[in-house]
Amino acid sequence: MRSFRPSPSFEVMLPENIVHQADERVSSFWMEGQALLFQLSSYLKRDGNPMPAQQRLQERIDRTPGKWRKWETGPIAVSEAQQAVAELVDENGVLWLHAYVVWPHLTIYATISGPEDQIRDPDNWAITAMKGMKLNVQ
Repeated sequence: MRSFRPSPSFEVMLPENIVHQADERVSSFWMEGQALLFQLSSYLKRDGNPMPAQQRLQERIDRTPGKWRKWETGPIAVSEAQQAVAELVDENGVLWLHAYVVWPHLTIYATISGPEDQIRDPDNWAITAMKGMKLNVQ
């Protein structure tokens, strides 16, 4: 495993053979030959109250038509953070998992996309990485 810092605010552990690409706000991770894609972006809030995770997720759902299914318990067990997770199958049959993890000063938006059987595997490398996210700011 190796550590990645998609932003100075947090880090995530991913397999050694991961491919990483970053643009302005989004870090993308995948493995050659696999259909699973993991993407992360974050928003640092310096003052005031953050938008709750459930509200952020509902706004995402409202902007994107389709048959969404909210997860009552998410794959992420990050301590001291709010989380909201939902899934959507797109027109190509790709399952998209959308997750918001919110602390008072930081919001992480994560997506995992790919074949349904891979995303539903609770031990897939992307969900494992989400479970192990570590804050670097307090």
